[in-house]
Parts: sequence; C-alpha cells; structure tokens
Amino acid sequence: MTPEAFHAAAEPYIRQAVKNPALDTRQIAALLQARCERLTEIPEKIGFFETLPAYEKDLFTNKKSKTNDEVAKAMLEAAVPALEALPEWTQESIHDCLTGLAEKLAVKNATLMWPVRIAAAGRAVTPGGAVEICRILGRDETLRRLRLGLEKL
Repeated sequence: MTPEAFHAAAEPYIRQAVKNPALDTRQIAALLQARCERLTEIPEKIGFFETLPAYEKDLFTNKKSKTNDEVAKAMLEAAVPALEALPEWTQESIHDCLTGLAEKLAVKNATLMWPVRIAAAGRAVTPGGAVEICRILGRDETLRRLRLGLEKL
C-alpha cells in the first residue's frame, strides 16, 4: 500500500484512539504502516498518544539499553533541559539533540532513548522510537511526560 492509501484506510482506526486534532494522523500512520498486520490493532497500539497510560517505574529498567532507575533518572534530567532549549521541534532537531546529548554524556544512544521513550509513551513496546513519539506529541506534551517520568524515579 502507498503511504497515502494506508493513511486513508488507517485514519478511522487512529481516530478511535487519538481524538486530539493537534496530533497528526499522517505521522502516526507512517509509524504504523510497517508495524501493523490488521487495522483493528491500531487503537491499542497508539492509545498512549492521546493519554499517557499508568505505568510502573520498572519499565525504565532495560538490560539491553543498560538502563536502571538511577541511569534513567540521570538521562531524563539531562534530556528535559536539552529538549526544552530546542529552537524548533522537528524530527531532525530532536534526533540531533538526543544523539548529541548521548555523545556528550558518553553513553550509547539506546541508554538515553529508552528512558525518553518510556516516559513519553508509558509503554515498553511502541510503534516508533523516542524521536518520532516526541515529535508527534509536540514539545509541551513531551516535556510534561518526561517530567512525570522523572517524578516516578
């Protein structure tokens, strides 16, 4: 399916879960296209865009990403002001900010991206990574969710 055809087919399912008109259904559809076998799966995969689900802080711990509560807290403490200072909120600026921050902190990208994604989505499995989720949520909602994640830690 072309991206346009997939968006047209997926949009009603996206809007079942995402009512906020500020959230771009085309961007969400682009995340879903390669990660969705049935359109009926869409609402459960993306509900976190509309409302941050309740989640436990143990989601921040991930062996592969080398994160635990302490590491996740340090990563979020560094990410919030870095993202706050971005002059524009684009895929490229968010990506460059976070990868540059990981380099500055001398950690692998995954060590920084895991806690950012968990705080932004409240889920261990998401269609898309930290950068895409943050871009779609927008600056204010992303920062609000990252601060809530910090409070858990």
